[in-house]
Amino acid sequence: MKMVKQKQQIPQQTGFKFSLAKVILNIILVFILISLVGVYLSYYMGILGEPEKFEVVAEPLKLETGNLSYEVEQFYPNMKFNHNTISYKIDPACSEKKKERMLEAFSELEDSIGIINFYPSVEADIEVSCSESSKKSPEKDFFIAGEGGAKEIIQTGKYNVVTNGVILLHGLSERAQECEWPNVELHELLHVFGFDHSKDENSLMYPYLESCGQKLDEAIINDLKKLYSMENLADLYFKEVSAEKRGRYLDFNISIKNSGVIDAENVVLSVFDEGKEVDDFDLDDISFGAGVNFQVKGLKISRSSESIELVIDTSDFIKELDENNNVVRLGF
Repeated sequence: MKMVKQKQQIPQQTGFKFSLAKVILNIILVFILISLVGVYLSYYMGILGEPEKFEVVAEPLKLETGNLSYEVEQFYPNMKFNHNTISYKIDPACSEKKKERMLEAFSELEDSIGIINFYPSVEADIEVSCSESSKKSPEKDFFIAGEGGAKEIIQTGKYNVVTNGVILLHGLSERAQECEWPNVELHELLHVFGFDHSKDENSLMYPYLESCGQKLDEAIINDLKKLYSMENLADLYFKEVSAEKRGRYLDFNISIKNSGVIDAENVVLSVFDEGKEVDDFDLDDISFGAGVNFQVKGLKISRSSESIELVIDTSDFIKELDENNNVVRLGF
């Protein structure tokens, strides 16, 4: 008998079942992988879930400095130059008599205060002019009062720093008397230092020179001694702070301002988590009267952290007017 071998046909649906199972297995593996990645991101990176907002629980006290003058007020609180050695330049158009009287006014104020000195310089803090054209200049709006005043002022919050002053020396008004003592010149010089007019007819700062007996107020002398005996320093403080935590990562926005009278150099901000420093940031220099806005996202902290401290100048590299307003504490 002759045997005939027959090929057995494999049903096509078997291959279909195998492919479907493989697809299902791949889907399951992808789902597991996505779940693992989600857990990783949620736990280690803290980018999932609702943010927890930090509140300011200990804010540094801000020194409130009122107007230091009491009998003869200044135009703005605590107007001063940020140095005690002050330069001046006298216009060559001034007559010899006016130059002499102006120099005498500088000398008089030096002697009365004792801690202020004046010296001539091309780049001057105080410009003295005798030109009639200066009187009609559009810049006359810079003057606070009379024919002298602070031309440029930088407001820092605690002080109003005078960076440039101008004195215009012209002929005396009809009501004024010409005295041997430099009443007019000293009057205008004190306007540059920020002092307003007085209601006391015997005061040098009375609006009209009606008597050569008008004298420099003892109150002004005391106020200038007070203002210029203080060391010229920077003063950094937190103006605004906001922060929130996502998992174990911190986001924060801050605004730091310099309310002192000189620039703060090489400012560094440090972040402490439960008393342990986690990072610091260089903020460069901050000029007096100016500030800086700074933002950080994703700073790694402890997942269980409940207290954050932001500290300016941890190493006390910067000498400041107030060393007690450089820390802000955040918590829940």
